Amino acid sequence: CEQDVPTLWASFEILNARLAQKMLTQHARTLGPGGEGLPLTVESFEEIADSFENLPLHFMRFHGSSDVDEVIDAMDYACYAHDVEHVILDNLQFMLSGQGRGYDRFDAQDRAIEKFRKFATSKNVHVTLVIHPRKETDGEPLGITSVFGGAKATQEADNVLVLQHLVKPTQDGGSIDLKYLEVKKNRYDGELGRVYLKFLPRHALFMEEKNLGNIRVQ
Repeated sequence: CEQDVPTLWASFEILNARLAQKMLTQHARTLGPGGEGLPLTVESFEEIADSFENLPLHFMRFHGSSDVDEVIDAMDYACYAHDVEHVILDNLQFMLSGQGRGYDRFDAQDRAIEKFRKFATSKNVHVTLVIHPRKETDGEPLGITSVFGGAKATQEADNVLVLQHLVKPTQDGGSIDLKYLEVKKNRYDGELGRVYLKFLPRHALFMEEKNLGNIRVQ
């Protein structure tokens, strides 16, 4: 939304008030004289809030287990009323929590993914669906098959992005802490790769680490 793309955010795990507070802290990095960012303080809050209010960002009111058809109805309304072009659903497990057990749970997930894919195609919008990974061996990178549930999620997706966090041992007995965003699937372009990340505590967000020499050695 900071790139002027009308965005609809559905947070099924974190309450909107807490999410908005974190977003305000992150948005503050774009403000201030010289572009060095502002701290989220009482003194700077009004300036940050006024700027944040002007972003084309909208929130759904769903939280926890939710009916998929009702979620899609809200998405449809947002596309009509606010010209939304990007929908973020965070995350699939919390949205479907308690809706089926065993194989029924996977069937519910597949049906939801099919509906979201159909919506994205018919409305010509981008839908980002966050899915937690399954449990994997410590120290091993996540792959396409690490996505929780059946294969439909990655089959239907045009793009699959995986957030990786690995601690690799070094020859001198230390270790390197690696965090990166990896493109595992790119349907239309085909190019894969990774973007190394660094964390900015002041603004509570990850950004690209362009200097690989800064990757932390423990």
